[in-house]
Amino acid sequence: MHLMSTTSTDQLRAPEAVPSQPVADQGRELISRRAMKWIAATLLIYFGLRLVYFATNIAPFLPPDEITHFKVSRIFSKVLLFPVDSPETYEHGLVTNIPWLYYWVMGKLLHLNVFGIPDLLFLRLCNIPCAFGTVYFVWRTLRLLTEDRLTQILLIVAMTNTLMFSFLSAAVSYDNLMNLAAATATYYLLAFFKERSGKLLALSLVFQLAGSLTKLTFLPLFLVLNLVLLAREARNIRCLPKAFPAWLKSAGWQGKGLALLVVLGVALNLQLHGGNLLRYRSLEPAMSKVLSVEAAMQNRIHARNTIIALFKEGRVTKDKALEMALTIKTTDRDDLINFIESYDAYSKGKGDKLMSPPEYGMWWLLNIISTVYGIKAHLYMPNNGPMVFLFAALLLLTAIALMVRWRPEHSDAGFSGPLVAISGFYASFILYFLNYATYLDTRVFGITLSGRYLLPVIGATHVIGCYYLLSLFRNGYLRLGFASSLALLFISSDLPFFLLNASPEWFVEP
Repeated sequence: MHLMSTTSTDQLRAPEAVPSQPVADQGRELISRRAMKWIAATLLIYFGLRLVYFATNIAPFLPPDEITHFKVSRIFSKVLLFPVDSPETYEHGLVTNIPWLYYWVMGKLLHLNVFGIPDLLFLRLCNIPCAFGTVYFVWRTLRLLTEDRLTQILLIVAMTNTLMFSFLSAAVSYDNLMNLAAATATYYLLAFFKERSGKLLALSLVFQLAGSLTKLTFLPLFLVLNLVLLAREARNIRCLPKAFPAWLKSAGWQGKGLALLVVLGVALNLQLHGGNLLRYRSLEPAMSKVLSVEAAMQNRIHARNTIIALFKEGRVTKDKALEMALTIKTTDRDDLINFIESYDAYSKGKGDKLMSPPEYGMWWLLNIISTVYGIKAHLYMPNNGPMVFLFAALLLLTAIALMVRWRPEHSDAGFSGPLVAISGFYASFILYFLNYATYLDTRVFGITLSGRYLLPVIGATHVIGCYYLLSLFRNGYLRLGFASSLALLFISSDLPFFLLNASPEWFVEP
């Protein structure tokens, strides 16, 4: 039963198949179905072995904010539903008024650790399935555009050999659940456009709501997914009041279960985000707004932000601010000292001139590329030098391929267009409202700037890149040669790059 019923069946039917861009036939000829299965299985086994390697060998709490995610998960494991803020939790930040789903799931999984292995390692291993789920739904998204086997293989290579994604996937991080929710919600939304099934739309909404309960930076993705939905379904919106009850009645227990999950997800999001807006006028209330100043200062992030505010407002001197910075025991101390020095130089007219948004955007893009195909954690391994320009050139070539090959009358345009809109909107939001806003506030370029913030749309970006880059070539052997070169670039930029650049401090002590 379709969700949206109208008097015109044309509005319900997916666009008729139009001769698409001639990229598929040669790929099918060159790679048999059996060969593709073997290649894909080999790539996924290699991916799994690398993730286990990272999980078992990377030093504890070296991945981004892993110490916080791990210890908050432990706090959630001690209660049935939700913990309360207490002296035990202050150093880890708020455990109330925050997106909680990841911590709740990890807390419950900790009770399954009956294997005698350390809890940190157990939770790292529990995060690995999120990565495989993300890769799976990104692959399914590509199949909405094409069944070309060469393109599918290239996509699997790209997704499983993006170093920051690989590294983070074997860590305790709420980014892993967020990335899975992003890939799944995007796939089901695009599948709805094709199948016109209310079940698919409900599944997309369920994962969107789950992502919004996992991390605050999912909200821009939630916004753009629903803007795309409204744009595509504008002519059918008026039919929803009649269509939804009809679909629910005919969908059986599965439909009723999905509807219940949507209602529950909406209620929980309103309770969290709506409650924060009503009580604190912010989606992310400062810790000192919820707790006392003394309690809030026990958290490293709040302490850093408080010292920054005091220094900017002239309430403490530079020397006093630097002295206060030394009380922070994590790498946030280095960011804070860098800020104090930079802001002091800027206020005296000695610092660099502030970059305009276009200037900042250029350096932002290079930094993002270097930390998507490199690592930014509590140690830093950017993929700089020639490699960053190779990936930047690929991004430019993808844009050129889009302009050359994209045609609105092709059936694939109904999926590639939304993917471009989703990834472009999300990246622009992170660029301007998170990174550039922080730069203006702190006068420091690198704070909050990391490639992991773009991982929720890395799947959409790779789908567009793989599909349109290979569409540039008509000859099957040229496509195969180009795809092989790209695969070699991705593979060499993952584990080989890491092993060549990792010092002993990256690893568990023998």
